[in-house]
Amino acid sequence: MKKILCMCISVCLCAAMFGSCTENEPDSSVSKAETSSSSQAAADESSVPESESRAESSSAPESKPEESASSTADPGPDDTADITPAMWTVSDDEGHEITLLGSMHALTADDYPLPNEIMDRYNSADILAVECDIQSEESVQMSFAILKDAYYNDGTTLKDHISEEGYEALKKYLEGTAYDISMLEKMKAWAVDSLVEEVGLQLSGLEADKGIDGYLLTLAHESGKQIYEAESVEFQMDMLLGFSDEIYDFLFRSLEDYTPQDTADQLTDMHEAWRTGDFEALDDSEEEELEDLSDDDLAIYDEYNKQMLVDRNAGMEECIKELLSEGKNVFFVVGAAHYIGDDGILALLEKDGYKVERVEYK
Repeated sequence: MKKILCMCISVCLCAAMFGSCTENEPDSSVSKAETSSSSQAAADESSVPESESRAESSSAPESKPEESASSTADPGPDDTADITPAMWTVSDDEGHEITLLGSMHALTADDYPLPNEIMDRYNSADILAVECDIQSEESVQMSFAILKDAYYNDGTTLKDHISEEGYEALKKYLEGTAYDISMLEKMKAWAVDSLVEEVGLQLSGLEADKGIDGYLLTLAHESGKQIYEAESVEFQMDMLLGFSDEIYDFLFRSLEDYTPQDTADQLTDMHEAWRTGDFEALDDSEEEELEDLSDDDLAIYDEYNKQMLVDRNAGMEECIKELLSEGKNVFFVVGAAHYIGDDGILALLEKDGYKVERVEYK
């Protein structure tokens, strides 16, 4: 369940899909006008361009984003805030320093206002660095453009792309939810997986439009603070669409003996660990579950983990090193899962000789 910590899934996409999949066909009414609506998206290029090409001055977009955490919570810091998400400073030999914050992309209104330690560091930074700017015009447009690739158009159906075991596990998981398996037959595996995630998220009470990345991005757009994308819309989009059928089949088969409420409970536990900065709980590497995997499934899991976390962690570390070398004053916010473990950002930075220190909340 680390996925929600490190990847943005478009809520607008899920909503649009639900409206169209009830007819078992893509909704042809999705028009250019709809692409101007606000949404969250996930995507980026596999290569990591120079910082000059990633960093851009972020003036407020023509159309304001949908109501987010900033409209439901006091944007200022709070002496009484009771959340203490894991946060670090990383510095090089020349004394350059960047603040790193582990984010969770779906939170609740009770997580706001944010504590002084977070807001003071955000306010003092010249640049907000995120995985990708989910409020940019490009992101908004792509979150709707992706609908064109949500359905099989070659005469095949979901059953043709995943195993019978995966299909039955998915069918059982969705029983009693708004998404009957019969509604999803023509949807591609990646789109079905996004909807599966949304089912558990809704039950958990967590809300994607209150994620801390979106909250800080709203503030940055409103104030004109510079925004740096460690990845990009295209990269995350390519990753989402690029996972093999074997990977999605593995994810669906992993739902066996699980219910949406089980998923919601896991998300609730993860949320509490994030709120309290319990990095050991977030660092639960699911070793017990991996022990039961066959060699074939373990190979699939390793490939998924490599694409989802390991490779991206290395790219994000390169971004941090580049920003440090340029002496940039940056508040760097990416999913908490990217900092975890031997292949996480923190371990990579320390291995390369950088000093990493945990920020203590007062």
